[in-house]
Amino acid sequence: MERKHKLAWANLAISILGLLMVALMLSRPVTTPTPSGNLTAWALFSTLCILGGTATLFPHTCGHSTRPPEDLEPSRYTTIAGIRLVHGHHPTCGSYSGHELELGDKTYCAACTGLLIGAIAALTVATLGLIYRITPPPLTGYIGLALVLLGLIYNPLLNITTPILRTLINALFVPGFSLILVAADGHGNLGLDLLVIALSVYWMYTRIQLSGLSHDAICDNCEEPCEKKG
Repeated sequence: MERKHKLAWANLAISILGLLMVALMLSRPVTTPTPSGNLTAWALFSTLCILGGTATLFPHTCGHSTRPPEDLEPSRYTTIAGIRLVHGHHPTCGSYSGHELELGDKTYCAACTGLLIGAIAALTVATLGLIYRITPPPLTGYIGLALVLLGLIYNPLLNITTPILRTLINALFVPGFSLILVAADGHGNLGLDLLVIALSVYWMYTRIQLSGLSHDAICDNCEEPCEKKG
């Protein structure tokens, strides 16, 4: 467990260094601003957005959680065309009340819901940049960097107890990637685009690790018996 904690904090430190490195690259003056719209970068980024958005619908398959039992409460999944989409996958105890959104008679993981919304928004931003060949203002990339930083630090450093706020932070996290990519694309350097995409994958990996640490801390401090503890 201690090794897992150290690895997650090390990844957070590296992720922040990556943010600073991209900020420095974006601060370099551009002699001739280039409209965004590199097809290669768009295709790769869009594929990752689609895969990531799909993964939020199958958290027990794509993540480290165990497969849900067959008698999972109907409020925690929706079946479409015979496929069970799990959207409420945290332990059913009060300690996780801030992690689940209740909408009608269904419960939804606040973070996964936000990430799904964010993936759709990020794909939209990247596609608009490709179609309309937008020349973004310099501030665009820095806004994206700030959104990514918030998405990385909120789990270990901020005590978020409101599900809707957790959803909002995660919904802005992935669009942060696309804003950075659009700004990088304006430099007309495919290498910079690919670096931003690679770092985006790493930032998401780090965010997932930090979320796992947050869950471990909740369970370590909880005395309620549950299926997770056995």
